[in-house]
Formats: sequence, structure tokens, C-alpha cells
Amino acid sequence: MSTIFRILIAALILLPTAAYATADDWRVVKATDQVKYTVDRTNWVDLRAGEVVPNRAWVSTGPRGRVQLARGVESITFQPNTLAAIATNESAAMKTQIYQQVGSLDLEIEKRSQPHTAVQTPYLAAVVKGTIFHVTVGRAKASVSVDRGLVEVTSFASGQRSNVAPGQSAAVDKKAGMTVAGRLSKPEITSVAPSVAPIPAVGTTTLAGATEAAETKNTSAATSKSTSSSASSDDDDSANTRSNGNSGNGNNGNGNGNSGGNSGGNGNSGGNGNSGGNGNGNGHSDDSGNNGNGNGNGHSNDSGNNGNGNGGGNGSGNSGKGDNNGGGNGNGNSGDHGKGKDK
Repeated sequence: MSTIFRILIAALILLPTAAYATADDWRVVKATDQVKYTVDRTNWVDLRAGEVVPNRAWVSTGPRGRVQLARGVESITFQPNTLAAIATNESAAMKTQIYQQVGSLDLEIEKRSQPHTAVQTPYLAAVVKGTIFHVTVGRAKASVSVDRGLVEVTSFASGQRSNVAPGQSAAVDKKAGMTVAGRLSKPEITSVAPSVAPIPAVGTTTLAGATEAAETKNTSAATSKSTSSSASSDDDDSANTRSNGNSGNGNNGNGNGNSGGNSGGNGNSGGNGNSGGNGNGNGHSDDSGNNGNGNGNGHSNDSGNNGNGNGGGNGSGNSGKGDNNGGGNGNGNSGDHGKGKDK
């Protein structure tokens, strides 16, 4: 084997993992001891210089651990006692999401025409607009300070937002909400709808903003329902005499001959409902079209209104003898006619 061939083989063996990294991968520039990563939150693997961090992997540094990751001109440095994950999705509007549960990150993000990177913490979200900035997360608060560029900071629980410029900072406390500071001037704070944090703080499963967002949603729903009920009540008041329903069953009375008469009465008032009516009709042989009177009781389901109404029914009789009872159902509005047949 020639000397040149051996050198080529050795170069391939020693070629760092970064050579195989794509443009979207975060590569380890330098790392100390006590730096590990996991893709399943169970098995942890040492992370060393030259390696590529798997997408969505969680990186952890110990009390003496530090690691610097790079992607092109961008870099993220994990300070000691930090736990965070980086998720990249090129098809999403916000292509890079950094989930920082605890600790401190120093970030330098490339400025582009549209914001493409955000840092999500248990208490605030920082949308990067091309900058150098720092994010620190504790057990009950988080803060952002900016060296260059602009960062939009949003508090989940309190529903506050601020654009933080160089020399300025924003802090979000679990109880006190957002506070801002600056060497020359303070950034302005605006109000937004409360939202829910994507990750919990260390040692808890409670997501910041969950209660506040739910209360805001319930208040909006109650207001909408109240407005709708008021409009519905006005409509009901203007239509107290209108009703649609189903007539009840009417039983024919006694007749001479083979005659049957059903009367269906609808007597609903003030709403939609079902009415039950009993009709008595007398049929006499050789006569047709004898009238039967039906009394119907109407029950209204709208606005708790009950109404009674009378329905008139016409029965037709055929000559013959016998006493027959005919049963019939009639559907319709008040004053409808129902016909029954002899059994």
C-alpha cells in the first residue's frame, strides 16, 4: 500500500463529524466536560467538539459545563447548569425554536428579512430580529438583555410585550409580570392576550399563562353568550304569538254509522314546542263533514313560556253503523285540520 493511499485513509478516519453536517445542523465548536445530550430524555450521551447535535435533542451542562454551538454565522453558547433544546423546521415560518427550560444562553443570530428564530422559556418568548442577546431562566422568572439588534419579548401569564433594543432588558416574574430597564431609556410595554408557555419550569408541571389564558377565554365566551341571549330575548318578546309544533293524538268520539273524525289542535305560543291535543268528533250516518271540536294544550320550549290553544278539526263520516274510534296524528301549525280513517 503506497504512502499516499495510507495518508488518505487516515484523513478520512480523522475527518471531523462537522464535514458531514448540513447547513441546518448545529455543530459543537468547543465543549468542556459535563456536557451531554439526549434525544429521548432518558439516555444521555457525552457531547464533544466537532460533533453535530441531533435536531430537537436536549443539551445539558453541569456546574462546570460549557458548550458553544455554531450554524454558519450563528452561534449559541450554553453556560453552566443550562438545559435547552434546538428544533429546526425549514418549512415553518419560525424556522428555529429554542426551548430553554433553565440556565443561561448567549445567542448571536443572523439578521434576515423576516424573523426566523425564537427562544421559548417557561415565562417568556423572545422573537429574534437579528441580534446578539442573552436569555437567563430561573425557577420563577426569566430575563432578556440585548447587546445588538432587537428582540420582541412576550410574557405568557401577564399578557405583556416589549421590543427590547441594545442596552435594554426585560424581565418576567412569575407573580409580578414584566418589568423593563435601559441605560438611556426604557422600552415600552404593550398589552396582548395571555398565552400558554410551551414548557414548564424546572420542578413543576404547571405551564405559565394557562390559568390566565383560560380565564380570558371564558370571559370572552360569557360576554358573547350574554350578547346572544339578549338578542334572542328581544326576538322572543316580539314573537310571543308565533309557534311551531307537533299536534298530539286525537281520539274520535262516538258516532252513528261508520264515521271517524280526528281533530288535531296546535296551541303553542311563545316558542317552538310540541303540543298535545285531544279531539272529540261526532259523526252521523248519511252526513259528511261533521265538525268536531278539539282542545289542545300547548307547551312551549322557548324562554319558558307555556301557552294553551284551541285547535279545530273536521271529521268526515261515511254511512254505516257502529261506533268506531279513530286515532290519528297531525303535524302542523295552530288551526290545522287532521283526518282519520276508520279501523
